[in-house]
Amino acid sequence: MDKSNFKKRRGAGLISGLTLLLASAMPLAVTAADEAAAKQLEIVQKGIPHDAIFGINIVGKNGYASGGAGYILETKDGGSTWAKMESGTQVSLLGIGIGGDHRIVVGQQGTVLIQKDGKWVAGKSNSDKRLLNVDVNAAGLAVAVGEFGTILRSKDGGATWEPKVLDWASYRDDGYEPHIYSVDVQDNGRIVLGAEFAYVLVSEDGGETFTLANKGEKSIFAMHLLPDGSGYAAGQEGLVMKTSDNGSTWTTLKSGSNANLFGIWASAQGEIVATGMRALLRSSDGGSTFTSSTDQEVVRNWFVPVAMGEVETKGDAGALVQQVVYVGGHDGVIARVLR
Repeated sequence: MDKSNFKKRRGAGLISGLTLLLASAMPLAVTAADEAAAKQLEIVQKGIPHDAIFGINIVGKNGYASGGAGYILETKDGGSTWAKMESGTQVSLLGIGIGGDHRIVVGQQGTVLIQKDGKWVAGKSNSDKRLLNVDVNAAGLAVAVGEFGTILRSKDGGATWEPKVLDWASYRDDGYEPHIYSVDVQDNGRIVLGAEFAYVLVSEDGGETFTLANKGEKSIFAMHLLPDGSGYAAGQEGLVMKTSDNGSTWTTLKSGSNANLFGIWASAQGEIVATGMRALLRSSDGGSTFTSSTDQEVVRNWFVPVAMGEVETKGDAGALVQQVVYVGGHDGVIARVLR
């Protein structure tokens, strides 16, 4: 596939892009010793061939993963084990939002699911657009984003939604409506969106208005913002960007990779994990330098979401709580990132 066309496609969201890119993934020959030395992932969950994980969101010990054909998994131990849940749909579920007591999953054909009494029920999105991601804060302010500039807002934790239509002609002469891949909804109502053409849009008023904070050439597929205002974005052809002011301004980092990066996570201590097409990038210095994994589980496959859970280990001295980073992707795999 000509990667230069990846950001120009019309009607092809992240899922369609992945389908095309996966056709070029070919196994590489290595020795057993090389493979053991390069191992960076430990698989904790695996589905069947053609299963896929597109979203993971864990808060503490509790979280969810979502994927193709209405796939939803739940963890109650920080990601160590997963159990399948009934979703009531067969469409691909692409993003998960968790805030306070609110749980929302979105996907193709305008699908919105909210959790009530431990079960997933349909919300009223009033949209048939592919929804690529969602986030919600503790007060129930939620934003779902998707193809062709789709922005939906909910004030009741995802039960009902209203469209927010932007004047894209004010950002581009051609009025092109970019696919929006990532969204961050903060407790104070600030909203940050990441999209094609390195667009970052920021709202200070709960989604009433948006201003353009960044633009470029490559698509942003994922963002991770931290409470201290620092954060990172990842995307097309090795794109990694950093912000220190909660998304208002951004600088491009040297990732050393040309892979399409679909997910990113970061800690307050400067650790970064970015996932993608046959790629897993890691940094321990806030993005000043990156290392690229040679683990065969990585270089033969693809991973999209990355998230952190808290795993508790009990011993003679008491309980030890450890933060563990997970990635998800091909064949319904969820894997622990090894330290």
